[in-house]
Order: sequence, then C-alpha cells, then structure tokens
Amino acid sequence: MTGFYQRIEGQVGSAKLPPLERWSPDLSGDIDIRIDSEGRWFHQGARIERASLVSLFARILRRESDLDYYLVTPQEKWRIQVQGYPLRVVALEHLLVAGQVTIRATVNNDLAYTLSNAYPIALCPNDEGAFLQLDYGLCAKLDRPTWYQLCQWVETDAEGLYLDSAGTRFRLS
Repeated sequence: MTGFYQRIEGQVGSAKLPPLERWSPDLSGDIDIRIDSEGRWFHQGARIERASLVSLFARILRRESDLDYYLVTPQEKWRIQVQGYPLRVVALEHLLVAGQVTIRATVNNDLAYTLSNAYPIALCPNDEGAFLQLDYGLCAKLDRPTWYQLCQWVETDAEGLYLDSAGTRFRLS
C-alpha cells in the first residue's frame, strides 16, 4: 500500500476535493481496501489507523453509476468494498451566518460541509441516524455523538419534525 499511497499523495490537494469528475482512467482492478459498516477502513484485513491516510483515500473516493466505490487518481482507478456508508460526520457546528441558522458538518475526509440544498441531510432508512449527501455519489453517516447533537437542534411544527440550515428546511418526519 505504501507505493499506492506515495503515488496519490502528490496528486491530491489537502484542503479540498480533487477534480474527480475530470479523471476517467481505465479500471486498474480491485484493491483489498474495505470500509466496514462503522466507517472503519481496512487494507488486507488490517485496520488503517493513520487518520491522514483515511482522509487522503476519502478525498479520492467516488461512487459510480454501477453503485460500486472507487479510489480514483488521474492514472488509476481501483474498486473497493463498502458496507453501508463510506464516510462519517465526526463533528457538527450550529452557527449564525448572515442572520441564518447554519449547521456545518465536518467529515472524516477532513472537509466541512454546510447542510444546504447542495449537501442535504436525510434520515437513514431502517436505521437510527441520518446521513449527509456529498459530492461524487457519496454519503456520510452521522456518528452517534453527532446524531444526538443534531437531535437537540430539531424543531417541530404542524407538519412534523424539521431542521433549518442555510435557508433550507429539512423535513425529518
């Protein structure tokens, strides 16, 4: 894995997502990387403990129309296995921005997303919790502490439960 990591380290910026939509290499094959149902990353059965490595891989991850997940660089495309949601929301902030309530979510790819029309939140089907829809067909599930934190901000009206963020009302009923 060291060689793969070194090849992509220089191709991916650390502050934002790379332009995955412009990268379309041929499939390089399957790589023994798996994300379990708790959002933990494994390589050849061993847990990847380095947060910086998980963050790097998470920034080059996309889900394609075949519903499979791929790690993509300009020259390589590797299929990986994902059980459930590939990313995790690990922190939430409840802010007032330009007079509007805004909720910002930090994901384990080291990026922050504002709950909005661009990044909507939805309840997990048949499961406790919620997930945030992200770029490139990905979703990030709220971990247990952020789920409980979010529940504190939920409001109710005649139509049921809702959450406001960045001028958008998300119905949770």
